[in-house]
Amino acid sequence: MTATVPAAAVAPHLGSINDVVQGITSALASLLGAGHGWTPPSAPMLWSMLAAAREEFRRITGFGYVPAGAVTTSGQAMSPNLLVNPGAELGDTAGFGNSTVAVPGWTLTGTPTVVQYGELRNAWPIGLSFAWPSLPAIISFPGINAAPPNGGNQFFGGGNVATSGLSQTVDLSSAGAQIDSGTTPFNLSGYLGGYLLDPSYTTVKVTFLDQNKLYLGSSTIGPVTNLDRWGQTGFQERTSTGIVPVGTRSAQVTVTFHDFNPVVFGFTARYNNAYADNLSFTIGDNLPTPADPQPPASTVGQLDHVFLVYMENKGYNDIVGSPNAPFLNSLINGYGFANNYYGVTHPSLPNYYAIAGGQVFGKTYNCESVCINDPNNLAFNIDRAGKTWAAYAQSMPVGQPLVSTGNYSTDQTPWPAFAGIGDNQAYAAAHIFTLDQMATDLQSASTTPNFVWFAPDEDSNGEGPVSGISGVAHFVFGQLDPRHQYNVAALDQFLQQTVPTVMNSEAWATTKSALIITFDEDNNNITLGIGNEGNHVVTVVIPSPLAVSEGGMRAGAFVVTDRYDHYSTLRTIEDALGLPTMTNNDKYATPLNGFWTGSTGSSSAQTVV
Repeated sequence: MTATVPAAAVAPHLGSINDVVQGITSALASLLGAGHGWTPPSAPMLWSMLAAAREEFRRITGFGYVPAGAVTTSGQAMSPNLLVNPGAELGDTAGFGNSTVAVPGWTLTGTPTVVQYGELRNAWPIGLSFAWPSLPAIISFPGINAAPPNGGNQFFGGGNVATSGLSQTVDLSSAGAQIDSGTTPFNLSGYLGGYLLDPSYTTVKVTFLDQNKLYLGSSTIGPVTNLDRWGQTGFQERTSTGIVPVGTRSAQVTVTFHDFNPVVFGFTARYNNAYADNLSFTIGDNLPTPADPQPPASTVGQLDHVFLVYMENKGYNDIVGSPNAPFLNSLINGYGFANNYYGVTHPSLPNYYAIAGGQVFGKTYNCESVCINDPNNLAFNIDRAGKTWAAYAQSMPVGQPLVSTGNYSTDQTPWPAFAGIGDNQAYAAAHIFTLDQMATDLQSASTTPNFVWFAPDEDSNGEGPVSGISGVAHFVFGQLDPRHQYNVAALDQFLQQTVPTVMNSEAWATTKSALIITFDEDNNNITLGIGNEGNHVVTVVIPSPLAVSEGGMRAGAFVVTDRYDHYSTLRTIEDALGLPTMTNNDKYATPLNGFWTGSTGSSSAQTVV
């Protein structure tokens, strides 16, 4: 359907004024470097002056000027806003705007985020042992002065790597009789925006569906382009009105953050600077205000043991079908495979912290020692629940989990970054062991921890081998071109050696257990845009025989298409072991429900390769 065009103020006849304005806009854009991904030093002030002149021009001439109150639906009373969490105020924000987060009430596509007004950007999130400095406020995220009226403290953003989106469905069945009169108006509105000259933009679409979820019509607001904003970081309101189609019983509202960042390669390449805030969808009926969003339902059953292994820095397309990963592809085709799973950030270790602590703690680097003080992390929650946990690290010297030496690095697992573990040798040594110890412990269910994180070293995790000049050269080539897959064979060999250790153990045969194999992030680990797959990674979930027969897990080969990320894995670990959630990220994450028989998610039995 076509949205109603809002009424506009009466303007004097100006002939080809539109052509004139477009010509001026194009000339100014060319002059100021639009589309080149940089901003001249004087540009912010100049853009502000030009924007003020433009608004005065519109006010005087009436061209494109809509006075307050000119956009209306009808004299009919409208419902309250039917969207939950319409302004991103519920849930946690992403530190430095650099990671995806759970967004209560919304279903995610890709890796969108929520950012606090005035958040400073990090100059370069990269896997070093220290953080790069933050950028000045004038070239960071919108400040509170750029927020819409009543914009609150937070806004929706496109995230750090690619086009992304949010959606939620509004139930209109109780207004069916009114809608079927053919006279029920709707109003879709929101503040949409972006960053300086970046051409990325946001659109919001409402799709009207009948009782069978069949399409009846739609309406869209946006975009607000960089020229609409005159190169200023900020927001503009967009509104669309119309009549709800007869037969409508639900409305799906979809927010799409379109990534057109011209910086394809370089510092923080492809950051999606499309923004939205104060979204609203109303109809002409006396519907109640929607309730606050609830955490997604979980169908995850109780397990005795959960095993987790993180491989590193390989995107979905680097692994699926790769001749260098025959073992991992056999698992993809033999067990449950999540083909819509995402890492939450770059670089590597903050993705580990997402599992260990339910957030990335604002980290844009890899901590080599204690950098997080979180008394409610996963390890301590396991302790408090009277359960056990252990990490098993390849190449670690016996009893020395807090000292990097040889091929062992303390950041192979997240735990040394947490206060109470990384600064407590006795506690760390009682929980972080050599990889060889895992086979010994798994000989009996009684000596097998409830949660196990086993980790390869740099030579085997997907980054290396990096020993010697040849290894370093191969590593550099692999960073510059993901098609250079020398390190894929190494990670596949590691899995071929360790996965049978788990699955052939006494503990696996006699308990309800699950093994989760995933990757921390795609190849864009140095955030230069190389190997960017939107942080789409491979994840396989393997159940033990008793987890199938007694724990409700699905057997055989199948593909789960629901969107998941590392917070989904954390929520699954918590639900399976009876642990509390830690943050809004795991609380509102969708668990890996598709791997249990009680799931209502979408999946199919099929071969991937």
